[in-house]
Amino acid sequence: MRLLASVDVERLSLSMSGYAGSKDMLGKIQGNKFRLQKRRNYRNSFAPFFYGQLTNDGADTLIEGEFRMHPAAKAFMAVWFAFLLIFSLMAAILPPQGQFDAGRVPLLAASVGMMVFGVALVMFSRWLAHGEQKAILDFLKVKLEAREAN
Repeated sequence: MRLLASVDVERLSLSMSGYAGSKDMLGKIQGNKFRLQKRRNYRNSFAPFFYGQLTNDGADTLIEGEFRMHPAAKAFMAVWFAFLLIFSLMAAILPPQGQFDAGRVPLLAASVGMMVFGVALVMFSRWLAHGEQKAILDFLKVKLEAREAN
């Protein structure tokens, strides 16, 4: 399979990218389903992955897929924002406890700051990966001699 020969399988190593090999793309291929990411020399948990599937379309093979964040990164952000929501609600709703009543505003400000930090982290990570979606699509076009459907 041309796709398998053109990517390094996602196996951890001590290289700069964290994965073994030297090819431009990293992938995980299982049957007719695959996941691709662009190799980079730094960690970016929020970079796009292409989740695709090869299907037979008569004489041609059709590549269907979409770009998504890795499930572990999505789960981390869901836990992050859920914790901040619960923390904010508790700080806003719980009755004052004497001398700690003045501490509500800093607690709420800290939770808002952590929410802003979470959003900024994802936005910055996506900015770092701004050309990766195009690189993955170009890779598929060249290596699999693919073209975009109308």
